[in-house]
Amino acid sequence: MRGISSCLAALFAATALFSGCSAKSHENDPRQPIPTVISVAVTAKGVEVEPEAVGLPLERQPNINQNRTAPQNQAERGVPLDVKFALANATSVRGRLLLAGPIRRVEPLFANGSGSFTAGLPTGIYRLSSNLSRGTARLLVGPSRVSSSGDLLTP
Repeated sequence: MRGISSCLAALFAATALFSGCSAKSHENDPRQPIPTVISVAVTAKGVEVEPEAVGLPLERQPNINQNRTAPQNQAERGVPLDVKFALANATSVRGRLLLAGPIRRVEPLFANGSGSFTAGLPTGIYRLSSNLSRGTARLLVGPSRVSSSGDLLTP
C-alpha cells in the first residue's frame, strides 16, 4: 500500500511539474469588435441608410448594459470594420442592392422582404444603390475600431 501511495505521489508531482512547461503563449489580443448594425431601406424613391457614418473617433459602440459607463477599448485601426446590414425592400419587385466603394458587393433583394448580410468594410466612402430605385445613399466608414474585450457575455 505504501508503494502505491509513493508511486501516485511521484506521478502527481511529475504531472504538476510538466504541466507548466508548455511552449504555447496565450497573448491577450483584443477580441473582434461587435458588428455595427446598419439599416438599409429600399423604396421606389431611393435607398435610405441609418446611420450614415460609422467608425468615427469618439463614437460609442452599443454596449451591454453593465458596461455602458466603462471606457471603450480600441482595436487595431487597420482592420476592416465588421458591419451587419439589415435590408428591407419596400417594393413589390425582386432586385439587388449594390455596395460600391473600397470594396464592391451585390446582394439580392426579395420583393416586399427583408434580409441581412455581414461585410468587413475598410475605411472609406461607400455608395449604396439598387436597380429598384432612382436615388443612392452614402455611407462613411471611419478609422475607429472598438474592441469587445471589455464586454462580458460576448464571443
